[in-house]
Amino acid sequence: MIKLRRAPGGADSLQWRIDASFDNYVRNQTGDGTITVSAGASRDDDGYYHFPRIDTSSGSGNLQFGGSVEFRAYLGVLSLRIADPSLHVSRDMVRMYIVDDAAPAGTRLELATATLEPGRVGPVMLDLRLTERGSELFFGKYPAGAPLAPATVLLPAPAIGMALTEGAH
Repeated sequence: MIKLRRAPGGADSLQWRIDASFDNYVRNQTGDGTITVSAGASRDDDGYYHFPRIDTSSGSGNLQFGGSVEFRAYLGVLSLRIADPSLHVSRDMVRMYIVDDAAPAGTRLELATATLEPGRVGPVMLDLRLTERGSELFFGKYPAGAPLAPATVLLPAPAIGMALTEGAH
């Protein structure tokens, strides 16, 4: 059974370490590395980032989360921001999108994907794998298909029910 971590303030959240080795590298090996959480995101003592859910009424199979985690080092040469993640749930796949800071406002980048057991609801641990664009965001250090840290999220039944019928049209 998957157990959700206690999110700050009891909020429904996406709970994710992003990538523990990258986090450690920025924090401890760059000399000037910083990691800043903002816009509602938080980090717990075990290194999990919590992105609060902001669309509690959605039944479309899309889950929206708020908040931002920014990794910076080398006087800003390394600058990577994970902001406002969303999960697009279909029958057997979850696609994670984030704000694309290198594109026009409103553009989202597909960061990672995970397979999903069809019909799965409740707490789910997602085995996220980088997409090609996600690999580029990490400066090619990790190839497409490389694993990120698993993410835990509560998949509500209405969102899954609608997602399961999307392909039936």
